[in-house]
Amino acid sequence: MYKVLTGIFGWGEISQEDWNENMAKLKKDVRVLNTALEGKKWLLGDELSIADIILSTSLLYAFQTVFDAGFRKGSKNLEAWATACYALPEMVKVHGNIQMAAKPLKPVCIAAAKKEAPKKAAAAAKPKEEPKKKEEKPKDNVASLPPSDFDLYSFKTFFINHKDQKGTGIDEAYKMIDWNGWSFWKFEYDIYEGEGAQEHVANNLMNGFLNRAEHTNKICFARQCVLGEIPNLQIYGVWLVRGPNEVPDGLTKEHPQMEYYKTRKMDPRNNKDDDKLLRAYWGGKVDDVIDGNLKAVTMKWFK
Repeated sequence: MYKVLTGIFGWGEISQEDWNENMAKLKKDVRVLNTALEGKKWLLGDELSIADIILSTSLLYAFQTVFDAGFRKGSKNLEAWATACYALPEMVKVHGNIQMAAKPLKPVCIAAAKKEAPKKAAAAAKPKEEPKKKEEKPKDNVASLPPSDFDLYSFKTFFINHKDQKGTGIDEAYKMIDWNGWSFWKFEYDIYEGEGAQEHVANNLMNGFLNRAEHTNKICFARQCVLGEIPNLQIYGVWLVRGPNEVPDGLTKEHPQMEYYKTRKMDPRNNKDDDKLLRAYWGGKVDDVIDGNLKAVTMKWFK
């Protein structure tokens, strides 16, 4: 965490790459804490302990600078615990009223600043400086796509109500989809120790991810599943998304939990394994064995 705060407060020189790596590690570490707090108010259960004081104090700057509202939204146990810790009279007396970050602060990249210095000096030498043109905000990767005549809403209605989703339902889907404007993707959650040990925890993680993806329901359709057996449950899904080559920015850039998912583009029309996988996910039922030898524990549509 020291290197993350070094970048935020300018305590020393750090590259953007080094900062990103340490920031990812810090988030990974606190996800373990979020899992450990499942069903508990404090680290050791129902009673406050010195462990809560020490750990919350060490994470204080992180909550004020880089653990922003979006990140905390995806780590509800962590946020509730931190809020309770920082509201303790003893904490307020020492640290004051602690405000957690609404948006993450950006690191100070010393190396980048040094490179820009000569440019500023050269600009100062010019007698007159032309006014800068207002830069237009770049469109996201979906807004930049050419129009598609594929009606996702009608397709969802057709497929959800189809009697043979695994068979003719998929066959008909292949004919309906605009393959130049849409694509299939396999989503795999990078599950951490303890998160797959209880069914309700895995279900909560899956449901939380889907709830926070609601803003993309006009450009995505998916079946998300909890698979396997306790204590090694997994969270996988197969998604149909707008765009031929990329997952929409609405997920990759705006979803607070997307950074914990690995994605792979599928080609079910031409690849037999991908075709089989799509039929298993979109046409399968609870207790079916899919995706190798994993039993379907929970299966949920995102529509």
